[in-house]
Amino acid sequence: MSAEIVVRRKAPAVEVDSQIAPSVLMRDTCAIVGPRIIREHSSVIDGKTYIHVSGATLLAGIFGYHVREVRVRRIEIGDVGAWEATAEIVRASDGVVLGRGSSICCDDERGWSKRPQFARRAMASTRAAGRALRLFFGHAMTMLGDNVATTTREEMPDEQQ
Repeated sequence: MSAEIVVRRKAPAVEVDSQIAPSVLMRDTCAIVGPRIIREHSSVIDGKTYIHVSGATLLAGIFGYHVREVRVRRIEIGDVGAWEATAEIVRASDGVVLGRGSSICCDDERGWSKRPQFARRAMASTRAAGRALRLFFGHAMTMLGDNVATTTREEMPDEQQ
């Protein structure tokens, strides 16, 4: 038997930052589903990839969030009619509202002026959903790739489409 005294240190407890762990999970999940979302739910405009609202909604759903239309109404902006819509981001587990976005679709927009009113109303709602998703979840869209915009495709002006 040796007369030496051996001191063993207990490994320090590692605390996981509750703010970092979800980010790592989000990053890893985006790495898995990102290629499919980009392949099936995006468009490239001027060399930048824009996720469609359908892809952003899919991504949000994977993380337990959904979008709901809150309000759509007919408005006038000067002498031009428009549809204004508001959408919310809701946590599916408990229904808590976490974000909101609004948008319009005007009667004089190129590409929309000859479409029926129901289509313009629907586009206002889609854009509002995209805006709400971008405001709440834009950081997740950046995890899909280096060249992915946080703005959804439907929010892009007609001139850039």
